[in-house]
Amino acid sequence: MANKRPRRASNPDLRRQTQMPAPPNEEIERQLLLLLQPENFTPLHLLRGKDEQKLRSRILTLPVMMAVVVSMVYRQIAGIRELSRMLSEEGLFWLSPMNVSPQALSKRLRTLPVELFSQIFEQVMMRIRQQQGKRPIPEQWLASHQRFAVIWIADGSTLEQLRKKLQTLKAQPTVLAGKMMMVVEAFTHRPVTTWYSQNAKANDKIFCDQLLGRLPVGGLLIFDLGFFKFPWFDAFSQDKKFFVTRLREKTTYELQRCLSQGQYYRDEIIQMGEYRSNPCQYPTRLVSVLWGQSWYYYLTNVLDPNL
Repeated sequence: MANKRPRRASNPDLRRQTQMPAPPNEEIERQLLLLLQPENFTPLHLLRGKDEQKLRSRILTLPVMMAVVVSMVYRQIAGIRELSRMLSEEGLFWLSPMNVSPQALSKRLRTLPVELFSQIFEQVMMRIRQQQGKRPIPEQWLASHQRFAVIWIADGSTLEQLRKKLQTLKAQPTVLAGKMMMVVEAFTHRPVTTWYSQNAKANDKIFCDQLLGRLPVGGLLIFDLGFFKFPWFDAFSQDKKFFVTRLREKTTYELQRCLSQGQYYRDEIIQMGEYRSNPCQYPTRLVSVLWGQSWYYYLTNVLDPNL
């Protein structure tokens, strides 16, 4: 019997994609145009002297490249050649049809500073907040919303590697695109802010100081286990700010008192780090919930069960 070839591990984000771009959607494009207005792109102060002049004088200026990048994501354009064809035959967003070679597009994408896109993203988030105003909070969350200054969700993501189709690129070592941290409002999902690091191997904890500094007094931040560390939990309590996260497995703690319990839940005040040299200085609250056959454990410094 012939030996079977071992299956290669694959990244689902890099599997073969369809070669046909998605059709344009009039409503989506209308909303994107409200947020992305070429005349309002104002991050060129990052460049000075010759670099600024080169950016302004090229055919592939920042407004052109913004239309290109947004179109690639929104319409799932498979490659540079297809993008070049669409740009020359159809135009993209606010761009009239223009002839640009695939080589020119590829080179421009490699050299355009990432800081420019970061600043434009900040402008877009500000416009979203200005245009949407105060959005209604779902009724079941209204009481929680009123008890805190803000309720935000923070999550980090390691940006994926680019798919290497050229033989010359396949021989090069894999490089991830960096680390991104995003903060959104809990009930409306409206963006609050974002941060970026070129170090793709960085831990989420590198953003701790920025997150805590941005959160207002009386605000509540929801995050995952990537931020789990006792000094940060203590910093929330010291600054009169609040958090909700999950309890990490094998975390030692001492039960101080039980607030309430039932068949499907337990609500307790605990002191974490029972056997550590640097335990958590402030007590925390552990809420355990039985869902199906599994228990889920949530940790917070909101000690008052009425909040």
